[in-house]
Amino acid sequence: MEVKLDSLIPFEQITSDADSVFQTVERNGKVVLLKDNQPVYIILKYEPTMGSVEMNTETPKYTLQEAMRIVLSGVDHNSMHAAVLADEIFNRGLYRQKDGGKAQYNQIRARCGHYPDLFEALPGNIIKLRNR
Repeated sequence: MEVKLDSLIPFEQITSDADSVFQTVERNGKVVLLKDNQPVYIILKYEPTMGSVEMNTETPKYTLQEAMRIVLSGVDHNSMHAAVLADEIFNRGLYRQKDGGKAQYNQIRARCGHYPDLFEALPGNIIKLRNR
């Protein structure tokens, strides 16, 4: 990657003089932000010739309670801490909130109350899948 010398900019400049940083991006197409004289970030100007930017907009196919059941059925004792369960559901891509975010542990715990035949909330925020 070729970088013009005037495109090497101290990181601090992005907070102190952002306008000049973006003027350099406009002029040169990119800047490299330096911290301790080492490159840490590259800011590129988007050009239509770069190709399209793809975003994963696929929504998971499971409800939160289905995702909880899937994860809990695969672990020892069919139980897990609510926060760890929320992380695992998110990491596997089984469920996302409408904004694409992770379900919070309190949502996980609330589902136990809505589906008492499926889940049990134990002390210490442990969620257990009930045996059928």
